[in-house]
Formats: sequence, structure tokens, C-alpha cells
Amino acid sequence: MSGETDLDLVIVGAGAAGIGAGLVARAAGLKFRILEASDRVGGRAHTISRGGVTYDLGCHYLHHASRNPFAATALSRGQEVSINLTHDALPEAYYRNGVRQDEVTRQACSKYYQVSDNAYEVTEDDVAGSSVIDTTSPFYDVYTGWCEAMNGVPPTRVSTHDIQRYKATAEDWPVKDGYGALIASFAEGLPVTFDCPVHAIDRTGSSVTVDCAEGTLRTKTVVVTVSPAVLKSGSIHFTPALPAAVDKALVDVPMGLAERIALFTDGLILPPGERISAHTIPKAGKMLIVKVHEFDKPIVEGYIAGDLARELTDAGGRAALIDYTETAAVEMFGSALRSKILDRVSSCWSTDPLILGGYSAALPGCSASRAGLSERFDERLVLAGEASSPDQQTTAHGAYFSGVRAVSHLVQDGLKAD
Repeated sequence: MSGETDLDLVIVGAGAAGIGAGLVARAAGLKFRILEASDRVGGRAHTISRGGVTYDLGCHYLHHASRNPFAATALSRGQEVSINLTHDALPEAYYRNGVRQDEVTRQACSKYYQVSDNAYEVTEDDVAGSSVIDTTSPFYDVYTGWCEAMNGVPPTRVSTHDIQRYKATAEDWPVKDGYGALIASFAEGLPVTFDCPVHAIDRTGSSVTVDCAEGTLRTKTVVVTVSPAVLKSGSIHFTPALPAAVDKALVDVPMGLAERIALFTDGLILPPGERISAHTIPKAGKMLIVKVHEFDKPIVEGYIAGDLARELTDAGGRAALIDYTETAAVEMFGSALRSKILDRVSSCWSTDPLILGGYSAALPGCSASRAGLSERFDERLVLAGEASSPDQQTTAHGAYFSGVRAVSHLVQDGLKAD
């Protein structure tokens, strides 16, 4: 690869944003390459399989399915999805210390969720979510876990304006065969070079030079789709440096945390057809989401986000995440569960040097700084990814559309093959 000098475009990263960018580049007839530091496509979308049973270690739900291109493709292919409307009562089940709470308590908890979410939407100032909700409620601790699951951060660090900019619909559809696998299928036929981290991008010359693991590329333009945390880490050196607005955004819009855990079991632990999706406060004291038998799979799932995810990963990485989930599940379903567990897996996005977090979350008062990640500052370098989405941040399809938009604008501005 070293010595190539006639590329129209280099795309850094083969996650959803890089795939979207690559599809537009291919349609436009550009000569381009996608450089991916890992050994697979998808980024934070990653489906694994154990004994033929699939599980998403990354993004899992077709958020906003009625306007999500991945959802349309899943349906057109006849893939099985679960037609969920997330604006129904939350949580579906509520546990505390391993005990399922009665319906009156669950309804009261659900009402607190709804009132709190609504409060974020109507406040005029960009403030911390905790400042506009009732933090004295007995449900505040479980709601904190819900806020972290949705935003990667607790109410004390969520920006109300960031939530307001997020244009949601009620559809959240999981994909039986894996959202990560669905997204990866979009990359079929794209020119991806794997195990090829980018070290430096220099746009001071007549061509942009991209120094990577396999040599130096020269290109007209570059679209960079790595996460904000990776940009902030300095692992890619930019000459000239990125603008001050980008640097400010990388401080003001850090990465929240979200981790997914799966306990693969020897058969079902509940009666056939019975499933549970629960928000639970275990005896250890901080909320996680536990799901059992989605799509009738023999899996007990854990979803741990925000400060709890940080505490556990700092304490013991994947092992700590798995242990917390397993302990909570045993409190809920009994000690016999342990003997049925065949395999235990967990993500650890926060310690993955190619990701370094879950998804972007603007600090209170800082939502406007996101513009620094999406505004055009150079006709030869564009940033893309979920953090740069104007109203679909944190989502895979928001990332995808950001890549589509980035290359579409370049083509509209005159980028073409010689």
C-alpha cells in the first residue's frame, strides 16, 4: 500500500459511520480506502456467537426503527425483530434486593421515570438533569441507572439540551441475529484494510498524507470516524492541529459508558415463552438492567452503564462486570442458576484503546459544543461518527448517516475521480 498517490478519499474507521461514508464513495465512483485499526468492521456494533446463539456485545436496538435504514434492510431480508414500543410503561419489571416489586410499586416507579424524562424536555436552560427532577424520590437510585443506560452518564452529568436535541421515535427493535452482524453486512465489498491504525494525518501539502500501519497514503480528502475519546487521546496526530472548536468539543462532549454482559445457559431458566426485562437494584446497591430469554435464547443479559460501569471496569474489567451481573441474577432467580451457566462474556468498551467509551454525552451547559464535531473547517478533512450527529447522537444509524452526509457534501462540493 505504501506509495499510493492517486486516492480521492481515505476513510479512517470501519464502524457504522465509515461504512456509510464508504457506500457513498463507492456510489460516486471515488477511488478510496477504509483503514480499520481492528480486525473487523462495525466498531461499537459487534455480534458474537456461542454454540450458534448470537449476542450483541455492542449496539443492540434498532432505535427509531421507522426512520432507521438498518431496520428497513432487516425487514426486507425477513430477519426476525421484536416490535417494541419503548414509550410503554417502564420498567417492565422492577426488582430490589432480588425481590420482584409489586405492580403498584412498579407503576409508581414507571410514573417517576416518565415525569423525570418529561422534565428534561421542557426546561429552557441547558442544565444537569438532576436539577430539574425530584432527587428525593425513593426511585431516584433506580432511575439513575436508567438515565445512565440511555445516556451513558447519571442525571448529575446529563445535559438537558443534549436530550432535547435527540429526536426519538418510540420504536426500539432488537434483531434476533444481531444488530452488529446486520451493520457489518453493509460493508460487503467495500475496500477495507484491517489491522491498520492511522498514526498521523498531514494536510499541509498539495495532497493529504495519511501515515498508517502499512505505510503512507496520499489522498485528496480524509473522513475521520473514530470516537471522540480516541481523537482526544492523541493517538492520531494532526498537522495542522484540529481547530479549537474541535478541542473544546472533545472536552465538553466526553464519552459515557455502557457495557453488555451475557451469561449463556444450559437451556432456559424460565418456563418456555416467558421472558423478563427488569431494572434491578441488587444488594450491592446500584442499578443494572437484566434481561432473560429475549427471542427465547438461553441467555441472561446484563446492561451496566455510567458510574457503575466505570467503578467495575476500574476494579476488575470484564471479570467484575460479569460477577456483578451474575450475582444480581442469582439474587433474582436463585443459586441454581450458577450451575446452568456454560459461558460468560462481556464487553469492555471503556478500556478498548480503539473505542475508549460507550457513546458521547455532553456535559451540562455544553450541548452546543457538539457543533465543533460536525461543522466543516477544512475541505480536505471531515469528522463523522455518532457524536457529530445533529439529532441522533449515541446511535448506530446516527453514525451511519453522519458518514453518508460527510461524503455526500464532499461530492457536492466537487470531489470526484480524475
